[in-house]
Amino acid sequence: MLDALLLSIVLTSATPDTLVVPLREVVVTGTRTRESLQRSPASVTVVDRSRFANGRGIGLDDVLDGVPGVLVQSRGGAQDVRITIRGYGARGNGERSNAGSMRGIRVLSEGIPISEPDGRTSLDLVDVGLTDRVEVVRSNVSAQYGNASGGVLDLRTNLDFARPFVRAEASGGSFGLRRDQVAVGFTAGRGRGVVSGSNTRFDGWRAHSGSSSAQAHVRFMAPLGESGQDRLTVIGDFANLLIRFPGPLTQAEYDTDRAAAAPPYVSRDERRFNRTGRMAATLEHAFDDRQSVTVSAFAEPKALQRSERNRYRDFTRFHVGGQAVWSLERDWRPGLVGRTSAGVDEALQDGAILFWNLTPEGTRGTTIRANKREAANSAGAFVQQSLTWQDRWALSTALRLDRLDYVSQDFLAPALDARKRFTRVTPKLSVSRFTSDHTVYASLGGGVEAPAFNEIDPPPPFDTATSFNPFLEAMHSTTLELGARGAFTNPAGAWRYDAAAYRIETTNDIVPWAGGAYFLTAGRSRRTGIESSLEWRPSARLSVRGSATLSRNTYQEYANDLGDFSGNHMPGLPEAVWSVATRTALVAGVALDLSAEGASRMWADDANTVSAPGHTMWNAALDWTRGTAGTVTRVFVAGRNLLDAETVSSVFINPISDSPGGPLRYLEPGLPRQWNAGVSVRW
Repeated sequence: MLDALLLSIVLTSATPDTLVVPLREVVVTGTRTRESLQRSPASVTVVDRSRFANGRGIGLDDVLDGVPGVLVQSRGGAQDVRITIRGYGARGNGERSNAGSMRGIRVLSEGIPISEPDGRTSLDLVDVGLTDRVEVVRSNVSAQYGNASGGVLDLRTNLDFARPFVRAEASGGSFGLRRDQVAVGFTAGRGRGVVSGSNTRFDGWRAHSGSSSAQAHVRFMAPLGESGQDRLTVIGDFANLLIRFPGPLTQAEYDTDRAAAAPPYVSRDERRFNRTGRMAATLEHAFDDRQSVTVSAFAEPKALQRSERNRYRDFTRFHVGGQAVWSLERDWRPGLVGRTSAGVDEALQDGAILFWNLTPEGTRGTTIRANKREAANSAGAFVQQSLTWQDRWALSTALRLDRLDYVSQDFLAPALDARKRFTRVTPKLSVSRFTSDHTVYASLGGGVEAPAFNEIDPPPPFDTATSFNPFLEAMHSTTLELGARGAFTNPAGAWRYDAAAYRIETTNDIVPWAGGAYFLTAGRSRRTGIESSLEWRPSARLSVRGSATLSRNTYQEYANDLGDFSGNHMPGLPEAVWSVATRTALVAGVALDLSAEGASRMWADDANTVSAPGHTMWNAALDWTRGTAGTVTRVFVAGRNLLDAETVSSVFINPISDSPGGPLRYLEPGLPRQWNAGVSVRW
């Protein structure tokens, strides 16, 4: 059956520009060290801005659509998306994820971490309109990045333009969507910089699902010295974000009115109001053509207010850290080249939290329910050695040591104060064979993921004795991966392919329980899959691209007081995800995109008794681009889910009911038919 399904893999939109660039000319950094995409012994996808130019511009669902191995689910149609890569991050939903958003996937911006030390990632500082390229590492890279690195997203802004520019964009669409952005590219000697400001408002398609976001960003890169090999990059970010959450529905509510909100979420006015800033700098220095060092540091203050789980929560936090990576390349003997890389990194998030009672109107009450300090510090060091023989074979090994420390101080109940430390050594080994246009690789490596801070709360009755769940341990995994990528031409046109097969054995898989209110660990689980993408350009006016992921995700040994779930499917993971699309250049700068995408059914509980159905969606977009002297104008209109298919974007894993014996609340409906249109002018 897998072979039959693989034959159906083809085809999401790609512009001609994305097809004609040889893979060997693309350099990526998502695997921690700079290397050619063609020779990278890992599953890596590079997404160019042209791929998501017709999107709504709110969240990463526009950007990552059609990337094999990646599942992106828009929780309520706003910025709060759930991202899963090969099963990592699947637990990032439920009650507690409305605060932490994502798990298990490391997100970077210009190489600086957005993810927090404990593995949580809030996407407040992500601006799709500023992003020109996204590197998606689908392999587990814990041996380079450490905790919660089941995949990596690195968002990059182009700072390699020739002349200053101004780009103004305005777009709008269904359900009160309005987005405006202005970006100014400037030069300062040999330096290049971009200043961007954006404002987004979305009324939401479900009740109580509106959001608004105001963001400002600065990027500046300046070469140092005459050689140009040294450079300093400085970034600054600010975001003001408000999101209301409609919550999950019961099956009866979903069947009656998918646009409704969960009554408990409305009565508590569940929402997130975040103000976040960040300053960061990266210095790259080349000692010579073969030895370099990169050092970076960042500081990120946060003021967060939330209404959730019947509490008004006030967080004041700071997130600071830095990293350094050294690399040396040398000839060991004729035809044998070695490259040694080593690095250290550390990040600390610390701050105070105040929990208040929630008034009937969903505002802050006057009674303090909790007064705590929560801190997480991650520190790690890695070394990586690669050998390249005759410019055809490569062998690479890596080893990393991680230490993650949690500190909880309860100022109302000091007896609950607790500390916890997770340590782990993670290895990786890979071998690859490549030519100028094709690469085949195999890798074997470990992975580590500690529970996030808001996942270690103990369930009753242990919450009266300690701040930390005594049963949770770090998740350990071993991944075997085989892959190939390449590009070629024949009489039928230009082709590019990317395929990988993987098997992941996991111990202590972290599992949400009670709809995500608490977490348990499964003894052993297994995830196996095949993922591939294919791009085809038969002519200068037609491009075709598609992707498919087939997986099987099961518990091997998992039993507790609630039951024995060994052999069951892991919830929250559809076994098939696919996309197929074409882009056709018509006349006078007009182009047409047609696409379809779908996913199979996914279970919502460990017992495999309730599930969400699969779906297929059809999409289309029409855009027109015209360039005159000094000006480029672009206009587009796009529609998604044109047949208004009923979809479920996400499920609350191991759901609970509002009252004993009541219906389970677990379905988060996906967006119905929607339209958006916009105009962009660049001077």
